[in-house]
Amino acid sequence: MHLSGRPSSIWLLLILGLFPAFSYRESPAAEPAPATRWVNPAHLEHLYRTFRLPNGAEVGTIAIYSNAPEYHLITDADEGFTCVDDVSRAALFLLHEPDLTTRADRQDQLRKLTEFVLRLQSDNGYFYNFLWPDHTINRTFRTSVNQPNWWSWRAFWHLTEAYPYFQKADPALAGRIHTANRRLAEVMLRDFGHKPKEMTLIGGLSVPKWLPYGSGTDQAAIMMLGLLNYRRHTPDPQVVGLIELLGEGILAMQQGDAQQFPHGAFLSFETTWHAYGSDQAYALLRAGKALNKPAWVEAARREIDHFYPYLLKEGFLESFAVIKPGDTIRAEKMSRFAQIAYGVRPMIWSALEAYDQTQEARYLDTAAQLAGWFLGVNAARTKMYDPATGRCFDGITSATAVNRNSGAESTIEALWAFQRLEKYPGVMKALEKYRN
Repeated sequence: MHLSGRPSSIWLLLILGLFPAFSYRESPAAEPAPATRWVNPAHLEHLYRTFRLPNGAEVGTIAIYSNAPEYHLITDADEGFTCVDDVSRAALFLLHEPDLTTRADRQDQLRKLTEFVLRLQSDNGYFYNFLWPDHTINRTFRTSVNQPNWWSWRAFWHLTEAYPYFQKADPALAGRIHTANRRLAEVMLRDFGHKPKEMTLIGGLSVPKWLPYGSGTDQAAIMMLGLLNYRRHTPDPQVVGLIELLGEGILAMQQGDAQQFPHGAFLSFETTWHAYGSDQAYALLRAGKALNKPAWVEAARREIDHFYPYLLKEGFLESFAVIKPGDTIRAEKMSRFAQIAYGVRPMIWSALEAYDQTQEARYLDTAAQLAGWFLGVNAARTKMYDPATGRCFDGITSATAVNRNSGAESTIEALWAFQRLEKYPGVMKALEKYRN
């Protein structure tokens, strides 16, 4: 299905050879790594600030917005100037930097970012998200309240992944992290671990009622990543049970196949798919391997094998809704823009994880094609990530317009993408032509 009944502009460019598709004839692991890294944390460093809380604790923050052309740091009037969601992202990035063990400055940043997240956990176990410029917590705005939502899951992912590092680097801090993780795990189990597996009919589709917000597979995927970490150092059959419950809910939201739209995509919520936060395939691959669930791995590969090529052919999409009036699913509406880094990075991670598990080079080809979006193989024909500055533009708003601001989410999602891609020298060699 094409948005206008004609092949997308990106697909035409690929056909004409202006942006040739990537291909591999042998394992890229045999290729030498590029001499210069693509990951450049310079702009992330620009977004980083520290301050002391009234109780004397020093914390690290990441500014949520940075506006072109000077890239001044911007505060949002409704939300604040920094948030758990982006601080946790930054901490996860630092945790996986190859020089963390030798860079005292990065170790200090990681410790202070983690301290910030710990300080925003509330008495009910969930996390507040935003901080006001006067360093007080935003306790009232809808994207900041202490509830089961994105920022609580992102904090859990960060803290559960940081726990083993701090067990060696700072045992006292590791003890506090363990306490915070246990508190959140307990309320997650209470609020989600015993929900009945009931379905409801929406737009002709049967959707689950036991995920966050009923059918939120995007949030369920982030929950699963944190729970997988947690179970490694806190064995608990209830945790495995919750992972299984979440995974089954994600599987119930997969629609279509190789021939039938939407080609194996995991819908994000009810009858809608959106690109941002589409970590479902990645979470299922990780969980399927850890819990020996081949059906989960197969379902994740179905999305990668059939839906990702469809998106590449279309020149990417922002979102769509589906309806099933009879036996056939069809698109009710589609939106091509805005396209953002947060919509592309999850697919790159999924494709690379599929390669790790199968050693099938076609998944590297898929990851390389997806990475092209960052480097100008996109509807706007604009390089979105610049390795010379470490900036990633905030989005493509039309075929002729780009939002050239570079806030925390876009910056870190791009860094995450290339941090993972750099582990595959053959992929990076194929992308080298787009560096300048």
